[in-house]
Order: sequence, then structure tokens, then C-alpha cells
Amino acid sequence: MDKKIFFWSIKQNIAIIIGAACIALGIFFIVKNPNMLMASVLSLQEKTFIAAKWRDIAYKTNSWYVDVFMSVNLETPKNIDLTISFNKDTVTIDTKNLSWQGTRTVKNPDENSVVIQSMPGQTVDKSQSIILLPFTGEIKDILLSEAVANLNDGSQKNLSIGSLNTITTHSK
Repeated sequence: MDKKIFFWSIKQNIAIIIGAACIALGIFFIVKNPNMLMASVLSLQEKTFIAAKWRDIAYKTNSWYVDVFMSVNLETPKNIDLTISFNKDTVTIDTKNLSWQGTRTVKNPDENSVVIQSMPGQTVDKSQSIILLPFTGEIKDILLSEAVANLNDGSQKNLSIGSLNTITTHSK
């Protein structure tokens, strides 16, 4: 009887050690890859700002991410071409770790801008960012400079852009 208790105790301890190792590896993976848990959501004040200023698209740059949001009033287009301009001397864009809703393509037309074509799909959640682009450098040296929607009927529409940044003056 003592042998059974002894082996059961060893099995239980080994299971606890393996379980703890798996949990530790999971925590280590999350700490090393925090982007996988990142989502940016609009506050009520930001939603009100977008609606009050009649903006189709709004963006904010904080915590070294460019977040781009669609207005709830904007009919979801087939796709949106977003041009993000930046100062190449003070900002580095990380397009490899781009997060988004729907599908997207990325082009670099020149060294001071990146064009992201976002295809959000009809199930887009407009309270969350449609594009979450990581960057390093000065927040004041990066902005969403152009947004063009390709509508479902084949026409194009230049979208009005609003900034949700408190540090920029063009958001007022």
C-alpha cells in the first residue's frame, strides 16, 4: 500500500511541475510578445469628437502606435488607402508587426511615407482600430496625411481625417 501512495505522490508532483512549466512558458511568451494582446478602443469622448467634427477617419499616436479608426457614420467601403507620413530621420515604421481588422496590403512609395490599403469587410468593429501600426521615434513626427475610400459602387471618396492627439494643434 505504501508503494502505491509513494508512486501516486511522485506522479502528482511531476504533473504539478510540468503544469507550472507550461504556465511559466505561456507567461514568458506573452511578456515577450505584448502586441498580441493589444487592441485600441475609442473612448466615448473620442467617438463624440469624431461625430461632432464630421470626420470619416480619425487617428491617434500614443504608446508608439498609430491607431486608425472609422467613424460609425461612414458606410464601410470596399477598401481604404491610408497614407501615413513621417520624418525618416526621427521615426521608424514597423510594418511587419502591423495589426488590423480585415485584410491589408502595405506599400512604401517613398522613404517618408507608407501606404496601407485596408479592406475592413462588412463586420468591422468601428469602436476598435482598423489599423494598429507600431513605430519608434517622435510622436509629433508621424501623421495620417491622406485617406481615400474605394466604395462598393466603384467610385472613390477622399475621407476627412481627424486627429485624436492632444499634442497636435490640427485636431481642434
